[in-house]
Amino acid sequence: MNKNWLIICALMFIAFALRVFQLDAVALRGDESFTVIFVQRTWDGLWRGIRFIEPNPPLYYLALRAWVALAGASEFATRYFSVWFGVLCVPLMYRLANVIASRGAARNDTGALIAAALIAINPYQIWHSQDVRNYTLWPALSLLTLIFFWRWWRLEIGDWRFSNIQYPTSNFQSLIPNLAFYILATTAALYTHYYDTFILVAENLFVVAFVLLARRWRTLARWIGAQIVLVLVYAPWVLFGTNRISTYGEGSAEQSVALLDQFSRTLATFVVGDTVPAELKTLLWLPLALALGAILIWRARSDRARAAFLFLWIAAPTLALYAISIGRPLFLERYLNGIAPAYYLVFALGIVTLIKPDYVSRFTFSIVLLFFIAASTFSLANYFFNPAYAKSPDWRALMHLIAKQSQPGDIVIQNFTEMSALYYRPPELPVLTLPKDFQPTPEDDAALQKLMREYRRIWFIPAQTDWWDPDHVIENRLTRSADRVFETRVSVFRPQLYLTPREFEAKIIPLNARVGDATLVGYRVEGTRDVRVVLYWRAAQKIEKDFTVFVHIADANERVIAQHDGAPARGTYPTRAWQIGELIVDGRDLIVDTSGTFSIFVGMYDPATLARVSVFDATGARLPNDRVMLTQITIPQ
Repeated sequence: MNKNWLIICALMFIAFALRVFQLDAVALRGDESFTVIFVQRTWDGLWRGIRFIEPNPPLYYLALRAWVALAGASEFATRYFSVWFGVLCVPLMYRLANVIASRGAARNDTGALIAAALIAINPYQIWHSQDVRNYTLWPALSLLTLIFFWRWWRLEIGDWRFSNIQYPTSNFQSLIPNLAFYILATTAALYTHYYDTFILVAENLFVVAFVLLARRWRTLARWIGAQIVLVLVYAPWVLFGTNRISTYGEGSAEQSVALLDQFSRTLATFVVGDTVPAELKTLLWLPLALALGAILIWRARSDRARAAFLFLWIAAPTLALYAISIGRPLFLERYLNGIAPAYYLVFALGIVTLIKPDYVSRFTFSIVLLFFIAASTFSLANYFFNPAYAKSPDWRALMHLIAKQSQPGDIVIQNFTEMSALYYRPPELPVLTLPKDFQPTPEDDAALQKLMREYRRIWFIPAQTDWWDPDHVIENRLTRSADRVFETRVSVFRPQLYLTPREFEAKIIPLNARVGDATLVGYRVEGTRDVRVVLYWRAAQKIEKDFTVFVHIADANERVIAQHDGAPARGTYPTRAWQIGELIVDGRDLIVDTSGTFSIFVGMYDPATLARVSVFDATGARLPNDRVMLTQITIPQ
C-alpha cells in the first residue's frame, strides 16, 4: 500500500468518525421514518408503493429492506446504512480525480487527495450520511459510474486536449470490461435516483462533442451501443413500471425558482451545508461562484477537454432541473447531490495549483484550506450541538409523553403527513393523519366525526406550520366537538388531548337553560384555583348574530373576581356558524387568585351593544340579569 492510500484510509476514518458521531442523537425526521416503515411493508405492499406512491426508483428501498432484515430498524442501524456509502464516496472521489487527470500532470495525486478530503469533511454530505434516504448511495454510484466512464474513455482516446489528441493502441477486448462495468454502475445509479439521468445527459454531450471534433466514429458506435443497452434496461421501468415521474410534485419543494437562485443556493449549500444562517450562504455564494468559474477557465487554458467535462457535469443537471421545475415543485438542493462531487473536484483542482514554493502561494493556499476547514467546523458544530439546526423535532419525547399517558380507547391524530409518530408510537396505539391531502374535504370531516364515535380519547398533534391544513379545520372541529382537557409544549409540538362525546357525555351536569336561540345543555367544572368550565351548547334554531359568551366567577357581593369573555370554542366557532341540533363544546380556563366561596355565572351578549341575550331556565322562567348560575365553588386558603 503506497503513501497516498494510507492517507485515503486516514481520510476514510475521519469521514467515518464524523458520520457516526451522534448518529442517533436526534429523532428520525418524517422522510426517514416513512422510509423505515415503507421498507418493512409486505413485498406486495412495498412494490406497489414504489410504483405508485414513492417518487424514487426501487434499488435503494430493496437494499435497505435487506439491511433492515439483517441489522434491525433502529435509528442507529438504519442511518448506518447511509454512513457506508457516505464513507465510500471518499476513495471513489480520489479514484475519479486520478482517472480524470492528464497523464504526467504534476500534483494529480495531491489534487485527488484534496478532493477526497473535501468530501470527507463536508457538512452537507455528513448530514445526508446520517439520513435514511438515498442521497449517499446516489453520489457513490454516480462516482463509480464516472470512474468506469473515464477508464473506458482513456482507453478509447488516451490523453487528449482537442488540439493534441493522442490515440491509444487499446484493443477491443480491453475496452469492453470498463464499458460493461459502466453500464452496470449507471443502471444502478438510475435505479437509485431518477435525476441521475441528467448526469447521463452530460456524459452524452461530452462524447458527442468529441466525436464531432475528432471524427471517432468507432468510439461513437461503441458509445451508442452502451446507451442502447441502458435504454433497454431502464426505459421499461420508466414507461411501464411507475407513474410517479409524470405525476410527482414534492410538497416541500419549490417551483419556478430562477436559474441563478437555483445555482447560488446549490453551490453554497454543497460547500457549507444547511446548518448555517441563510445570510452566510447569501454572502458566500458569489465568491465561491467566481472561484469556480476562474478554476474552470484556468483549467480550459491547458486542458479544454477536461474543463469542458467538469463544466458539463455541473451545468447540464443544473439546467435540466431548472427546466423541469418550471411550473412544478421539483427543486430542492439535494436533488442535485449526485453532482456535488463535481464542485469538490473543481475546488480541489484550484487549491492544488496554490502549492508552490513562493510565499504568496503558500499563504493563499493556507487561507483557502483554512476557509474550507473553518466552514465545515462551523456548520458541523451547529448540526451536532445547536438545537436550532436539529434535523428533526423531538419526536421521541413527544411520543413518550403520549405513550405514558395513553389509555385503552385512545387514538393519535395529526393533521400533517409526517410518519415519525407512527415510527415512535407504542404498537397498540393507532396513529392516523387527517386531512388526507393539503386541504380538508367533507370526507375528512365525516371521518373525524366517525373516530369521535369510536374512540374515547383523541391525542391531536397540530402541524407546526400552515402549509398543511392551513385553516386548522381539523383542530377547530375537535375544539368545538370534543373536550380539550390537556395541552402542553414538547419541543416545537403542541400536543392536545380531547375527550370525545363517548367519554364526556356521561359527565355532563344537565341544565337545559335557554339562552336566546341556543340551549345551554349542561356544563362541567373542574379544578380549584385553575378553574376549568366546560359549556355544552346546542342551537335550537339558526342564530343570526355572533354573540360573545361570558363566564364570570363572582363573590357573595356580586364582585367579579375572574372572567372569560369571548367567542365559543376558544374563539373558533362564532354563534352565527352554529348548525341546528349540533352539540358544541365550549371550554373556558379561568384563574382564581383568592380564597372563598364563589358563584359561576354564564350568559351571552351582543359585542356591539353589550346588551345581554335573554336567558330562561328549563321551566321557561326568565333568569335575573340574563345569566345562568352554574354552581358554587370553594377555593381553600
